[in-house]
Amino acid sequence: MRGEQSLAIDVTRVDVRKHVLTKPPILSSHESGWEKLGLEYHVQPAYESPEHYSTNYVLVIRIRCQLALERWLGECHKSETSMPGYVAVIPPYVTHRAITVEESEFIALTLDSELVAKIANESLDSDVVEIIPHFSKPDPLIYQIGLALKRALESNNSVSRLYADSMATALSAHLLQHYSAPKHCLQDYRGGLPKHKLQRVTEYIIDHLSEDLLLGAMAQEVGMSRYHFARLFKQSTGLSPYQYVIHCRIERAKMLLLQSKLKISEVASIVGFADQSQFTRHFKRLLGVTPKELRRK
Repeated sequence: MRGEQSLAIDVTRVDVRKHVLTKPPILSSHESGWEKLGLEYHVQPAYESPEHYSTNYVLVIRIRCQLALERWLGECHKSETSMPGYVAVIPPYVTHRAITVEESEFIALTLDSELVAKIANESLDSDVVEIIPHFSKPDPLIYQIGLALKRALESNNSVSRLYADSMATALSAHLLQHYSAPKHCLQDYRGGLPKHKLQRVTEYIIDHLSEDLLLGAMAQEVGMSRYHFARLFKQSTGLSPYQYVIHCRIERAKMLLLQSKLKISEVASIVGFADQSQFTRHFKRLLGVTPKELRRK
């Protein structure tokens, strides 16, 4: 992805962002001493942003009214109808651009990439999972956190600093639980799916882990026949679609077991396994321990 950035604008520095959007933010945490998390509240006229990227995570939260827009994340493009509470997740170094034809209101949260890596290392392993790009979708938790951070910034800067630190940790854990995929499954294999189709189907899998993921639905997401999709997917990842789904479910289950007090049976259901015994069998096969043994460590 970094090879594409020679023409993209690095917006990690606040002063560079004026080259991307038409108007400056109405509200910004830049002068408030927030360290691991940044907030900008925008009301922008119709615009076409140039391609840009950040070295941190960016969460774009839609605030008001339905909005039609065109969005590019890396090589992947999507025509969105973004509603209040919809959130786009843009990991570090992923290029992004958007085109709107009407006024838009949104919050942009910037989350420190080193903090996310630290939390991944504490409960998981940042070399095993990575947060993948996501086009806009409903996320009530991120939406409510964004609104609460905006209110805190407007009311009291000294209190907001403490609040921002705690919310940065919560957001990091949330991204790792709900927006990550096994990194070792996304190696650079020869041939296979085009990058934008692999990104699209990976996002689809991560967003539907709790459901009965069918090969036909995955193939349909990228407009291919089941046979052709399955063959190219394995060339791209080294795993069949079924094996990849199992890996994703086990990695998410590992996070839930370590970061929550949910029962093992509840975790099994949340990540899409039909029963606890099936879950335990796959868990031990891939990780070498049972779910119960993992929690004892």
